[in-house]
Formats: sequence, structure tokens, C-alpha cells
Amino acid sequence: MKHLTTLVNVLTIIFVLVDIIGNNWELNDFTGDAKHFRTPLLTTKTRDDLESGYVFPATASPSSISNVGRFMIANTIDQVHCNNGTYYSLTMSSFPILNPDNDICDRLASDYPVDAAMQAKVRLGSVQDLVTFVRGNTLSHLFGDTDAKPPASSGTNASTLTEMGYVPARSGLDMRLTTAIPVPPPGQKVPLNVTMYRFYSKSFCSACHPGTELGMDTCSIVYSYDDAKKQLTVHSSSAIYGQHHILGFIFLRRWGVRVSLILRAFCLFLAFSAYGATRKTVRWTDMASLTSWFRKISHMIAPPLYSHSSKAFSVIYFCFNSDVFVILYSIAVLIDEDVSMVYARVVTTWYKPAPFDLWTELRLRALAFRWLWFNLFMVKVMKWLCHFLSTARFNGSNFVMGLFNFSNVPWIYMTVFALFERTDYIEYGNSVRVDVTSVTQDLDSVYVEFESSWYMRGLSSLIFLMVGNLLGVLAVDHFVNRRWWRLMSRNSLGRQHMFNSTSILSDMGLEYEDRSFNSITSIKARMLCSFQWFFTSHLICFGLPEEPSLIRKVTSARLAGAKGTSSSVINVAASKAVADGPKTDNATDVETHMVVQDEDGHVYLFDSEKREVKALGVEVKILRDANYQIG
Repeated sequence: MKHLTTLVNVLTIIFVLVDIIGNNWELNDFTGDAKHFRTPLLTTKTRDDLESGYVFPATASPSSISNVGRFMIANTIDQVHCNNGTYYSLTMSSFPILNPDNDICDRLASDYPVDAAMQAKVRLGSVQDLVTFVRGNTLSHLFGDTDAKPPASSGTNASTLTEMGYVPARSGLDMRLTTAIPVPPPGQKVPLNVTMYRFYSKSFCSACHPGTELGMDTCSIVYSYDDAKKQLTVHSSSAIYGQHHILGFIFLRRWGVRVSLILRAFCLFLAFSAYGATRKTVRWTDMASLTSWFRKISHMIAPPLYSHSSKAFSVIYFCFNSDVFVILYSIAVLIDEDVSMVYARVVTTWYKPAPFDLWTELRLRALAFRWLWFNLFMVKVMKWLCHFLSTARFNGSNFVMGLFNFSNVPWIYMTVFALFERTDYIEYGNSVRVDVTSVTQDLDSVYVEFESSWYMRGLSSLIFLMVGNLLGVLAVDHFVNRRWWRLMSRNSLGRQHMFNSTSILSDMGLEYEDRSFNSITSIKARMLCSFQWFFTSHLICFGLPEEPSLIRKVTSARLAGAKGTSSSVINVAASKAVADGPKTDNATDVETHMVVQDEDGHVYLFDSEKREVKALGVEVKILRDANYQIG
């Protein structure tokens, strides 16, 4: 288990680094690798320039589309010519075309008005504006009949789709432009390979700023020219299998992306500072000294340290359990989702029919893995709400609160697998869909509401998946490790994790000995100091007192007088009995202590005489590298 945990921790670090580097929109835009997609529109400043520079079919021209479609054309031209940092131009790698799933060249097959006497070469174009209607979501597909009912056929108008339960979810404009091709002699069919650029604008509310998917393909066409009709006809157009579709995207540069980068950088700084703090020994904190916000923040980031080494907890423990880290990283993830969710879907759409690519796989997994912190945030919120709504007066009285805890890190990783399917889950919810084009009807009267848009409409289904996944993993964890959880709940230090704080990761690497009314564990004084710092600086403590009857039992007990006590020691990492008694040495204090909180949530250590252990007493134990026995 230890080696497996180490391996998964390494993978976690890899995912985070890939996310910071590979999914860094600022870095991607800075390289400028996606700017070559602008080539077809570099000399095009207006829609009139577009129509004069390219020839379009009569039903697929900029003049034949809706006002929203014309707005999207103007927006695409603005995106191409904007150099003031308003937009991100992102590259998304390239994907081999191996089957018809990734063949988008067929749209070029059409009739184009051309006068050979005026033009020896022409550039072809095709424009299609559309509104995508969707019926149902993932939950209604799974538990209802929205995917079982007969779907609407292509060409169905908006009013009929509304009667069938469809709603508008996305506006789009799909524009294809080619490089120049020679006009052939009349009556001759000529094969030719031509480069085609794609500008596919998408918005999730009517007249909102769209993002534009960029593409570049090599298409094999067969075409001819009819001099009498003044018409160039592309009889067939298909992709060349084995060639690559080069993919990119243009996003509006919003403040959320930059704030997300700053927050993630600060979170990494917190993680490194915590790592440095846990390698040494944090001084036992006198809570009365933390009287101002400045002192509290300073104590959180750079606590006073002893030079003595200590390994209280790992960086992964800190990143998964610190309120500050989890909340800030969750915020960073959420405010970047307007880009990352679209980015993930576009890449997934082209990557699925393509062969395995390690870098693409890592980037997609990293985009999904970042939602792990939102998972942890939801558990912390559920635990806090459980405390807020509870009438429990003593620590450990509300057993439900104890269920919102993971025993160790591997169980947290178990929640990730559902997140890896997030994009496919959303796609399945939008699978019953049909496009209404301007050829079918006038789209000026059709609009998309943001609440019903592509991603927002599936939000409830996604939250249902995440909450159900979390509760399922937590339930299995508590069932499998039920003996360990019982011992944990009977120890005062364990109860601070389970019932008296927003901690959601309970394993401290300690072994617990079962007693008649409680369990005891031996912990290094240096390690205990680090946990006190973590509780006071990185968690919300609820300030519930210990049960008075339990305190009386602990204070009346003496380990030295306990004889013939049946005991077993359980470590959650092994999930089995590993010893029959506590490990002791000459430096171990045989007196049983308790970790408690006052009503302000301050953490204290009391001995069996109910006397508070002051910082000076703890310092003596630190110098001796001695243990405290916690009951």
C-alpha cells in the first residue's frame, strides 16, 4: 500500500505540472503557434471583403445567413486582426484522419458562381450558421425516456423541435475557406488537393462573444467548370486518410484565467512553505499571541520553527486537507472552466477517433484531475453544513459528521475516476440533438438562453454524479476500515479530525490501542506541534468540548496501573492488527493526555490532571524527541 500510494502521489504531481505547463493558456498563446490559422483572413477586414475574395454557393454565403451568423463572421474577422491581447489564440495539436469520423471536407462539394473570363484562379468558401437544439440531459437519459423517444429528423424546424421537447443550446457559424485553385478548362473533371481552413464559431447565448474553433485540412477534390452556366462544380471532396487535421481555438481573454494562474501559483507557494514547515518542528502555539490578522497569516505561511527534524505529514496531505489550499485551488479551477471545458470537449472530439497520444492524454487527464479539489471542497462544505445544522453539544456526538472523512489518500484518488469521464458524461447528456440551419428557416427569431446552454443545462447532472461518487467512496471507505474508524473516533486527537474541524483526511500514520472506554496512541511531540499548527492555521475548528464523562474516565485512569487489558493495534494503511500493545521507549510519557478545543476553536493539550500543557513543557519533549500518549 505504501508503494502504491507513493506511485499515485507521483502521478498527482505529474498531473499538476502538466496542467500548469501544458494547459497554461497564457504560455500557449505566447508561443504564437496558432497564429498561422489567420492566413485566409489576413487581408479581409469586412464581410464585403470576404465575399469579394472568395466565391460561395448561393445558399451558403455570408449574405444568406442570419444576423447572428453575420455577427459571428464579423467577430471572427476581429479575432484574426486583433493584436492587443483581447483574445487567446491556442494550438491544440494535430490529429491523424483515419476514418470518416474526422473527415470534414465534404462541405466543399457544391456549385460556385465563377466567371472564368474574369478569374483564372478562385478561392472557395462555404458558410453555414446553425442553432443546435438538445433534448434531455444525462439524468433524463438514464432514468427517463428522452433518449428512447424517436429523435427529430434533419431539417425539422424550431417550432416542431420545441413541441418535441428540444431546447436551443448553442449558436454556431461554420465557415470553410480554401487556398486558390485554378479554374479548369470547360467540361473537364480535374482532381486536386487543396488546403481548407475552418473557422467554427460557437456561443452559448445569442449575440454573446463566441469562441472560434480553428482547423486546417488537406482535401482531395474533383471539380469541373461549366462555361455556359458560369459555374464551378465540386463533385466530390474528402479528406486524405493519413493526413493530419491541425486544431486550434480562439478564446476571449477574461480576467478569470489570469486570476486562476495567480491563485494556483499562490497555492503552490503555500504547499512549498508547508513542506518546509513540516520538515522542521513547528513551535507549540500559544493562541493568545495570535491577536491580529497579520499575525495569523504570518503564522499560517511561515510559522516559528525549531531546527529539529520532523515528518508530521506529506505535501499531498496538506494539499488535500488544508482549507486554504482546497478553497483557493477550487476557485482557481472554477473561474478557468469557461475555457477549459470547451477546450477539453474540442480536443476530445478530435482525439477519440485518433490513435493514442501520450501528451494529449496527459493534458486531458490533467484538466479533469484539477476537479479533484472541487470534490474535496464539496466534502468540506458538507461537513461544515453538518456541523452548522447540528444541535450536538460535544465532540463526537454527531456521528454523521464523522462520515465526511477519508481514511487516507488512496481513497481520495478513488473519486477521480468519475471525473475522468466528465467530458463524455456531458456529451452523453447532449447526445440527442439536431441542428437547425438558416436553410431550414430564418434563425433571427431563434435565441439561446444561457441557463439552457450546452454546459449549463447539464450542471445538475454533473453535480449529481460528483456528489453520488463522493458519498459512494466515503461509504465504502468507512465500511472497509470500520475497525480503524472505531478506534479513531475513541481517541481525542482522532476526534479533532473526524468531528471537530473541517479536516477530511484523518490518517496521521499512527497506531491505536483499544481500551475499555477509549483508544490511545503514541505521537512524537514534534509531530503533535505540527498538527497543532495545521489545525490552528489551515482548518476551521468547531470548538466542541469533550464529553465530561469521558474526561472523568481518562483523568481517573493510569496506564501504569492498567493490567490485563486486552488490546489491539490497528493501522489504516495496513487495515489489520499489527501489534498487541503500544510501542514504548524510555522517552515515552506513560501519562495519558487529551487534545481538546475551547469554544473559540483553539487547540490545547491537557494532562491526566486536567492541567494545560504549556509551550515550555512541550519544548522539553521536543528536545528529548519524546512521545506523548494521547487518549
